[in-house]
Amino acid sequence: MTGWAGLSWLGGVWFVGIGRGGELLPVPVAVSSGNRMRPRAGLAVSQEVIAPRYVLRAGGVRVIEPLWSVAYEMRGAPDDEAAVVAFDLAAFNDLVSIEELAAYVDSDLVARRGVERVRRVLHLLDENSWSPKEPVLRLTWQEEVPGAHVLMNRPVFDLDGRFVGTPDGVDPEAGVYGMYDGALHLVGKVRQVDVEKEAAYRALGLEGATMMAGDLADRSAFERRLREAYARAERRPASARRWTLETPSWWLDTTTVAARRALSSYDRSRLLAHRQRVA
Repeated sequence: MTGWAGLSWLGGVWFVGIGRGGELLPVPVAVSSGNRMRPRAGLAVSQEVIAPRYVLRAGGVRVIEPLWSVAYEMRGAPDDEAAVVAFDLAAFNDLVSIEELAAYVDSDLVARRGVERVRRVLHLLDENSWSPKEPVLRLTWQEEVPGAHVLMNRPVFDLDGRFVGTPDGVDPEAGVYGMYDGALHLVGKVRQVDVEKEAAYRALGLEGATMMAGDLADRSAFERRLREAYARAERRPASARRWTLETPSWWLDTTTVAARRALSSYDRSRLLAHRQRVA
């Protein structure tokens, strides 16, 4: 198995084989040139030459290792945004890092079909997106506000070091945060928590903009909210900022693949349990 199926088999919780329109995706498999297996319903066959070192066995199944599989997804993605989403979701479970992919692109992947797309989006990738729509939020944000340095899922503290919350994205220079609200966020306790967080961020001097599920087809409404948030933030003097992204000494960093891989088994189970597939 390769592509999304290989990433899923190796622990990528967001790779569930469902396309943008809710359709079931065929399972991608890589076969040798001499293999007579042909594409059929539910199966996508690739005959690209793959070095044996990229093949591993997991749970009794031969799987292509994550670097190859995520690059396969990115190379065959319908557009650059989908390619970025594929990487971000693989990084969620620490299957790949930006550094590893960058080195891979310039070595074994250099002559493969679609490699130019992978190379083109390297600077757009992030290792700390927590859901499939967060990369979409970030890319839309950076397109609307060129030069914005959007940090994903960075914990926000008050100036006394108390944890306030973790917005989906934040531009620390401008003092603007962004959130993606899907259907889960529209009702009940989840919505109540969201409203309380919004009030807490604004009280500290952060201005926010929310992307709704309905904004995905036409993002102009979110872009307007974003511009309005930047305009409000510009009117706030620097002295009004009562928030910081500087983490207290007791806080363990989990914002990069390297930081998460370096955690002890105890800390991984304590801090990253929400990243694991629930049986």
